[in-house]
Amino acid sequence: MVSRKAAAMAACVLAILTSCTALDDASGPCPKSSTTVRAGDLHGDYQGPHGMRFTLGQASTQYPEGRTAQVGTVRVKKWVISLEELGENGPAGKGFQGEGTWEFRKEETTGGEEFRQIKLDFLRGTPEQRMPTEPQYLGIGGTRNKPELFVETDPDTCPSIVFHR
Repeated sequence: MVSRKAAAMAACVLAILTSCTALDDASGPCPKSSTTVRAGDLHGDYQGPHGMRFTLGQASTQYPEGRTAQVGTVRVKKWVISLEELGENGPAGKGFQGEGTWEFRKEETTGGEEFRQIKLDFLRGTPEQRMPTEPQYLGIGGTRNKPELFVETDPDTCPSIVFHR
């Protein structure tokens, strides 16, 4: 026979698990890095938090610095100077609007795990605004038909900046 204390404990655990599941369903799963999405799958329009938008042009093969790279054009609107510093209220002011290039990158962690990312470099923008001078990196997740791009600052938490096509 089950004691009242054990039954109460089981009820508490069930309540906690149920509330966590409901929270997960409401907020959606965290984006996970994908090794199946290819450069050719990424072109198109993306929207993110605070009205941030960008368009990735079709990638083509280039040979910079003696290596092969998939590179395309990017146009951004309401972009922040540094994605890692984006606050809850969005970019300060109107955000950056401009153009540059994106590069598809296959990388590996120190533990040997493969992951994909894109590197954004900005070449020109609206004259009244500062332009990001440092490259910015977005992780690649989702599927080949429905890719997601995200900023991963801490692998133990969900990214707060996710872009969907």
